[in-house]
Amino acid sequence: MASSPSLQKKTLWLWVKRILLALGILVFIFIFLVVPFFFSWVLTHSGSRPNDREMTVTPEKFGVAFQPIKFASHDGAPLAGWWLPAEESPVIIIYCHGMFRSRLEMLERAAYFRQKGYAGLLFDFRRHGESKGELSAAGFLERLDVLGAVKFLRDSLHVTKPIVTCAVSMGTGATMLAAAESPEIAGLILDSSFLSFDHLIAHHAKIWLGLPKFPLVDEIILFTKWRTGFRSEQFDMKLALDKIGDRPLLFIAGGKDVRMPPEISRQLYAHSTSTRKRLVVFEEATHGAAFTLDAARYEKELIGFLTENFGAPAANAQATTAH
Repeated sequence: MASSPSLQKKTLWLWVKRILLALGILVFIFIFLVVPFFFSWVLTHSGSRPNDREMTVTPEKFGVAFQPIKFASHDGAPLAGWWLPAEESPVIIIYCHGMFRSRLEMLERAAYFRQKGYAGLLFDFRRHGESKGELSAAGFLERLDVLGAVKFLRDSLHVTKPIVTCAVSMGTGATMLAAAESPEIAGLILDSSFLSFDHLIAHHAKIWLGLPKFPLVDEIILFTKWRTGFRSEQFDMKLALDKIGDRPLLFIAGGKDVRMPPEISRQLYAHSTSTRKRLVVFEEATHGAAFTLDAARYEKELIGFLTENFGAPAANAQATTAH
């Protein structure tokens, strides 16, 4: 017997509801699982932007002697960089670049300070430039690269002088975490710092995508922590500063930096217990651009900081080009 029209309508509506429910579940899974998982994958597989991938410029362009170097991160990831020797240097400066960049971001300032008599080591963080590595982590895994650079200086180059890090953006997180683990890092120069991994991701998601922290951003953070194996308290710069203690610290911030506003550096400065700390704000500088904006003032601040805490170079002779 044929079914009645009302029964056919009920059956049709039942199937429509089932299809809509299935579509709703798929949309929910896509938005709240696939999308944050994808962004987490992108974050943990980040590398240098195209202009920074090839080392078409070297310290030779600035008339500075250098040696290409290769060494291993603390966890074995192969890293590449340049060594800028200077016998008269009172310290060795390790230069640490930001996310999506490479050692090229730090080259001009490293050459600049080498010409003033300061030895330096530039390298590419894992998955950036010419360095390798399975995952990146906005500074947490990169701390192992900093520790690898310290070990290379001590064990392979047999450097005994104090080591100071000069870092920008992601590099500041990596160097603070590394210094919290290693007393070998005697001082830190921190340009455009951030507060924590959670704050870093939430802040950038808000200014770039307009997303609130809950729920999508929280999921991105959760997936990233799961991928790279750390907890929130392990990637908190205030907690790292507690472990760094009374070492010399120079905080540098840009007054027009919307990514890592100067208030962040002010918070870190206020939190630090160091009796040898200094905060400098370049009011017109955007993110990580203080050196580009005013190299003369940048030089004055850094050399003043280094001289006060570690002494001045024995001579300021220009380096001759060598390779």
